[in-house]
Amino acid sequence: MAELSSRDRMIRSAVELISRNGVDATSFSDVIKHSGAPRGSIYHHFPGGKTELMVEAVRAAGAIITRRISSAAATGSTADVIEAVGDIWRLNLTRSDFAIGCPVIAGGLARASEPEVAEVSSEVMLGWQKLIESQLETAGYPAAQAKSMANLTITSVEGAVAVCQTTRSIEPLEQVIASLQGLSRSEAWSR
Repeated sequence: MAELSSRDRMIRSAVELISRNGVDATSFSDVIKHSGAPRGSIYHHFPGGKTELMVEAVRAAGAIITRRISSAAATGSTADVIEAVGDIWRLNLTRSDFAIGCPVIAGGLARASEPEVAEVSSEVMLGWQKLIESQLETAGYPAAQAKSMANLTITSVEGAVAVCQTTRSIEPLEQVIASLQGLSRSEAWSR
């Protein structure tokens, strides 16, 4: 596998740092130190400053979940889509000892200081919801129920991630995943 460019290393580091500390608490200096990229390269790759880097980090993080949802939706059921999203968070939470949260949520929470980052976060989150909604409609759910279930899925999983971090337990996520999968299989959601 090819070595990452300094730009890609900085984006990857920014994703991890905002996942841990939030957008406001992540500086260029932190990203340079974490990524090992040359100091002078940050303004070369991100002439728009911190906002540009944070926007790219949120997009990159969002793309990971987008690919996972798209792949699961193309080959599986709604329960498989829910499981795919859950797998990402199980891994991130346990590997980081519950230190890593959602960088897309972190971007959205920075609206007062970084409105452009928050807007991109909103677009990413709505994109995830739309993907799940489309998968549900393809599976035969009526449009209104598909939209409701997609919203419930995203908000429940994202909320569970925060509760897992707070309680330092994977159990809240496991319960949400099981409940959402049960709902996705129930007759009530498809009629």
